[in-house]
Amino acid sequence: MTQSKNDAREQARRVAANRHITKSERENKRRRLVIITTAVAVAIALVAVISGVLYDKVIVPAQTVATVGNVNLSRAMYVREKRLSLAANMAQNLLLASFGGQFAERFQQQNPYLESQISGTTYSEEPDGQVVAEWVQNESLRQAAKADYQLGESEGQADQALVVDYGMVFGETATPLAITATLAPTLTPGGPTATAQPEPTNVPPTATPDETKAKDVASKIVDTIFTNYTTAMQPTGVKPVLTRDDFLQALHRQYVRQALMERVKEKLLPADKFTASTDPTGIDTSQIFVRVDVPANASASDKDALYAAKKSRADDIIAKLKSGTDFATLAQTESDDFTSRKNGGKMDAFDLTGKSVAGSQFDAAYVAAAVALKPDQVVAAPVRTEFGWHIIKLNGTTVPSFDEQIRNARTKAYETWFTALAAKYPVSYATAPTATIVPVATNVPAPLPTAPLAGYPTSTSTPVVVATATATAKP
Repeated sequence: MTQSKNDAREQARRVAANRHITKSERENKRRRLVIITTAVAVAIALVAVISGVLYDKVIVPAQTVATVGNVNLSRAMYVREKRLSLAANMAQNLLLASFGGQFAERFQQQNPYLESQISGTTYSEEPDGQVVAEWVQNESLRQAAKADYQLGESEGQADQALVVDYGMVFGETATPLAITATLAPTLTPGGPTATAQPEPTNVPPTATPDETKAKDVASKIVDTIFTNYTTAMQPTGVKPVLTRDDFLQALHRQYVRQALMERVKEKLLPADKFTASTDPTGIDTSQIFVRVDVPANASASDKDALYAAKKSRADDIIAKLKSGTDFATLAQTESDDFTSRKNGGKMDAFDLTGKSVAGSQFDAAYVAAAVALKPDQVVAAPVRTEFGWHIIKLNGTTVPSFDEQIRNARTKAYETWFTALAAKYPVSYATAPTATIVPVATNVPAPLPTAPLAGYPTSTSTPVVVATATATAKP
């Protein structure tokens, strides 16, 4: 009996002990599960972070934006290309600012916008079509110049070209940029408009230094550009983000391309293979005009009669000129062209096709008569056009120099050569850049407006067409 009670107590003790052990084990298991779950979650989060960093810093920058031949433009390269492109624009603006007035004001307006573009560039942004197009052109030129003519990039020639363009403004004797603005300008939506080219000056260009000297001068020019840049940024309140090395690389890239382009042009058209033309591109004339007003419904015979009635006046003017009357003086009193008469009859210059410097088209009869004259010679008989009678004097002609002609011919040859590169070095885009609108060329150019050979008085808003002579009736 006693034994049975002892056994029962022992069994109860063991059961209680086992329950304690089981509870402890369950607690330990729960703790281990929490630790494992936490560790897995941390590991997953860490993997996600590492993957994100790896994607943003390694995978995305390595993605291809465009390909020329077998050379790729990665996103990392694109970001650098865009930065250098903006740095080149900034340098151009600094050059404009040196002219003062509206150029300095325009620079101040564009500067903060360019800064925001530089600092806001990311690997994942939509590629800028202009930046990508510039890279495509540069890479196509580089590959083709090497393959066709064994030409490589010349740093010395690039330095020389840089000195020619920037040396007069940012050379050793340059005056630091003076910034007087105190407030940052307000930007318009979409950013400022495209940078205009500086107006030409009358100061003769300096002689191009040799390559060794050019490298030293170019380095000092970049120093001045960077100093002026940081100075110009002060009134805007925007922290400068470009470095001196950015300006150096941007300008170096620009002028390396320019120098290589010029060397290709020389290969395409050597000077000893080019024959200059003697045809004038500028034919400078003056006229004394006798107007013939013809009704819209006039017959051919009536029209001839109207012209015949006015020809006697034109013949009288030629007779006065032959007697020694000054052409310009007579034009001011006798010409019916109220546009040219105030200038002594002087007209816009035109070429052999009749295209004028103003972009208009001269009448074929007028052009033919002018071309047949010698300088300072007046036509022997008045010239008939749809406007009336013209007494024409050839003031002189302009024939481009050999250098100008070969420069233009080389440019055309280069354009033809470069256009053909698309077949040899195909371009593909892994990521479509922002579309750049380029006007489509047509084979048939638009006709030019007719040159105004019969200007009416400014006081007359609309000329009145009236018959000034009557045709004699045939019997």
